[in-house]
Amino acid sequence: MTSTELIKKTIRYEPTPRTPVAVLDGYNWFLKQNNMTPDELYAMPAEEAASFILQQYDTMGSDLVYVGPLLSAAVREVMVDQAGQTPPLADASDIGRFSLDSLYEQAKERAPFITLAALLEQLNRQLSGTKPILAFATGPLTSAAGLLGMEPLMMALHEDPEALEALLDFCTELTIRQLRSQLEMGATGVSIADPVSAVNLISEEFFERFSLPRIRRIAAVFAGLDMPVMLHICGASSPRIAPLVGSGINIYSMDEVDLTFAQEAAKKDFAIFGNLSTFAVMLSETPETIYQMGKELCQTAKTGFILAPGCDLPPDTPPTNLKAMFDAAKSTRKPKIRLNPDKSVVEAVKEGLKQKDGYCPCRLAKTEENKCMCKEFRDQIADPNYTGFCHCMLYYKSYEENE
Repeated sequence: MTSTELIKKTIRYEPTPRTPVAVLDGYNWFLKQNNMTPDELYAMPAEEAASFILQQYDTMGSDLVYVGPLLSAAVREVMVDQAGQTPPLADASDIGRFSLDSLYEQAKERAPFITLAALLEQLNRQLSGTKPILAFATGPLTSAAGLLGMEPLMMALHEDPEALEALLDFCTELTIRQLRSQLEMGATGVSIADPVSAVNLISEEFFERFSLPRIRRIAAVFAGLDMPVMLHICGASSPRIAPLVGSGINIYSMDEVDLTFAQEAAKKDFAIFGNLSTFAVMLSETPETIYQMGKELCQTAKTGFILAPGCDLPPDTPPTNLKAMFDAAKSTRKPKIRLNPDKSVVEAVKEGLKQKDGYCPCRLAKTEENKCMCKEFRDQIADPNYTGFCHCMLYYKSYEENE
């Protein structure tokens, strides 16, 4: 089963051969591991850059692949140039000076846009549909904060809500256009990051007035396309879950939320993505603790769940900690034990077992450890990283996801 099939089944709350596992973005982490800057990555030929990115996600074991915020960067470049200042808006009403069509046409000529188009084409070609490639855009509130500044945005929520509504409508259409463009370039899913919708930044009232209707508008555009539509909101976002039911998203990325509560609140309307704390767990805990925590989350959720950090990985996260998380998801795989397809081997080993009263014919000692199935192979069955034959080649262990 490919990662794409695994994610689609998870979104539908169908049984899967294992719990899917992923990171949220991950670029900061793997660039740090390779002593590379974003500029150095995007300066590579597109085919080479795509191969490098996919190698990083394969090394991590991620079932999802992401592209960076290149399109957002291209649009912002144009707006800053036109405004002659950073951030490009002096107040919320300034958005009336900009034409979305004009901005977008100019953004298409910028280097980030051109780089992204070539990169997505290569990622799509090299993956051939085996893993979802998630387009990236920020949510309307977060986009508005980037164009206006965080403090002026917070003031506008209270003092000039009508002007802010117009700015948020502009940002909503901008987000839709960015995601559509990336799907046309080769992306096969969408990821919306809206950290400014966090509980510690805006009230539930403001979320339901300013943010939620626009999240619904964005998700509605991509509903029915049989692809991941993921929303990420940072922090302890328990109050955001119930209002998002029926919004059109099918994956909710969360941090610091009880998983049982989250799944009950989601009512199988969307899968839950998370929720290993990036700093308290992924950065700071031991691999053994992370493995156990991840395994318990997978067992608690059973389905409709993607094991992942609660937010983007800190660049200094130890690779052993990341491996522990992915091993925890692997431990949920269902092993299949079959006889060797070579009948002559099976007949020879079975004859040896008969002559040795059920003890392994490949070993001298008739001990309990060597009683078929021997302890060595029982341990290999329990090892989530092992695939292969037992010592005497009678049995073969494999996993359903590879069949």
